[in-house]
Amino acid sequence: MNKKVLVATLAATMLTGAAFAAAVPVTDINEGDSKIGVEYSFSQSVTGESGHADGFGVNLQTGLTDKWALQYSFNKINLDDRSDIKDHQLNAVYDFHPNFNAYVGGTYIKAAGDHETGLQAGVIGHMPLTDRIDGFAKVGFGNDIKRTFQVGATYALNPEFDLSVYYQYDKYSVDDANVTAKGFHAGIGYNF
Repeated sequence: MNKKVLVATLAATMLTGAAFAAAVPVTDINEGDSKIGVEYSFSQSVTGESGHADGFGVNLQTGLTDKWALQYSFNKINLDDRSDIKDHQLNAVYDFHPNFNAYVGGTYIKAAGDHETGLQAGVIGHMPLTDRIDGFAKVGFGNDIKRTFQVGATYALNPEFDLSVYYQYDKYSVDDANVTAKGFHAGIGYNF
C-alpha cells in the first residue's frame, strides 16, 4: 500500500474514532518518516472527579522535512461524575536544536457539553539516556489548554516499534471553567 494512502487512512480513522487520550511529543524529525501511537492513560486525577479516571489516545506524526513535522492527536479522558474530556490537537513541530523542538498548534476541546477552540505553543526537550531509551519533557501554554507539562521516556524495541511511559499535567479552560487532569500514560508506537 502506498505510504501516503496509509497515512491518510490512519488520519481519517483517528478523526472519526471514539475513546482515545494523550500523545508522546515529536522528538525525532526526518523527512518522510511517520509514526502512529496508541496509548492508555491510567490513574488520572481530574478536578471535581470523585475517583481516578482513565482514557485512551491515538496520534499520528509525519516528517515533512528534516526540520518540520506535523502531529495530530485525539485524546479522551473517561469521567464518571460528569461528561468526558475530549481534545483534538494539530501541531506543527520545528527542530531548532539537536535536543530541542518548538511547536505551535490548534486545539479543540469538548467537555461538559461545551467546546472551545484555541492555540497552544511550547518547547519539547529530548535526549538519549541509553542506546535504546530516550527521555523527553514538554512544556506548553495556550488559551483552552492553558498549561501542559509532560515528562517521560521511550524504549526502542526495534527500529519499527517502541514503548513509552510518561506523566502529564494539563489545565483546561472550557467556557471559563478551569479543570486540571494529571496522571500516567503508557503506549506503543509504530514507525514507518
